[in-house]
Amino acid sequence: MSDQRYHFRDILVGETPTPSPRAQLHRELGQELVGLTEQVLRLDAPDDKLHEYIEHIRQLRADLAQYGQRDYNGILQRLLAGEGSADDVTDLVDFEILTGKASAMSPPLELWLDGDRVRGRATFGLAFQGPPGRVHGGVLSLALDMLMAKTQDFVRQIGMTGTLNIRYLAGTPINTPVEFEARLVTLERRKLRCEGSVWVNGQQTVAAEGIWISAHGDYALKPEFAELADHL
Repeated sequence: MSDQRYHFRDILVGETPTPSPRAQLHRELGQELVGLTEQVLRLDAPDDKLHEYIEHIRQLRADLAQYGQRDYNGILQRLLAGEGSADDVTDLVDFEILTGKASAMSPPLELWLDGDRVRGRATFGLAFQGPPGRVHGGVLSLALDMLMAKTQDFVRQIGMTGTLNIRYLAGTPINTPVEFEARLVTLERRKLRCEGSVWVNGQQTVAAEGIWISAHGDYALKPEFAELADHL
C-alpha cells in the first residue's frame, strides 16, 4: 500500500488511485448489490419465497450494523489538510452516486479526460428505467451534471452547478452502452461554461449546457492545460 498523501484538490472527478485490497472488496460488494437490485425489480417469486428473502436481508442488515461506517467528516478533513490516504480518496470517490465503483446505486458511470474533452460511458440497467426500455431522463440529467462537473479537472478551483439546461433529442435505451462527452466553452472569472452530450450507437440523444460557479476565487486553466486557452 502506498504511503502517498493526497490533497482534496488533487482528486480527479470519478477517478481514484489503484484500489487497495480493502477498496477492491468494497467495489465487489457494491457491484453485487447492483446486481441484487436488478434481480429484485418486479421479482416474480411466490409469497413464501419473498418472506424468506425479506428475512435474509433483515439478518444481513443487522449483521452489517455492528460495524458502522468510516467517519466521512474525518476523511474530508484529512484530504483538505493534504494528509489523505489512498483509502481516503477511494472512500470519497468510490461511493459517489452513478460514478462510484463501490456504490450500490452506480452502473457505474466511468469518466476520464481525453485531450480537450471529458468522456464517459455507462450501461444503465432496469433500475434506471423510465419509459419502457428507456433510461429515465432524470438519470441522464444527473449523469450529465457529473460529467460536466469533470471539466473542472482542467482548471484550478472547484465549484458547484449553477445552471444545467437539458434538451432530450431521442430516447436512450437501457442495457445498451451509452457514451458521454463534455467540453469547456468559456471561463469568466468565477463562472465556467461547458457543453455536454449523450450518444448511443453514433446518435445523439441528449444535449446540455451548464454553468459552474467557483466556491473560492476565479477559475484558471491548470498549467498542463494552458493550450486550451486557444479554444475558449
